[in-house]
Amino acid sequence: MNLSFEQKVSIFEDAQYGMTRYTIKPDKTNFKYKGKVIVREMREGSSVAYVWGRDIQLFTNNYKVDVRGWIYVHEFSEEETRELLQQVLARRDQLQDQRGSK
Repeated sequence: MNLSFEQKVSIFEDAQYGMTRYTIKPDKTNFKYKGKVIVREMREGSSVAYVWGRDIQLFTNNYKVDVRGWIYVHEFSEEETRELLQQVLARRDQLQDQRGSK
């Protein structure tokens, strides 16, 4: 069973991830983490969502990353979605730390 829009929003708004929700069109929602869009193309009434994957594709082949660098999470469970988010956000932090130490 696919997660609903509301269920996905609840995951992405979880304070442990520190993401900020914002609207890009009346029916489209994205989430940012430290200035980087991490979740995009969420629409009310739809379970479609994409999570940024380019940063982790060098470290795991568990996810299909499209040519734009996004992972389509339409059929992900709550557990799979949370696991992916943890990996993506941890990698973003590593990249920011590396840039800051140069």
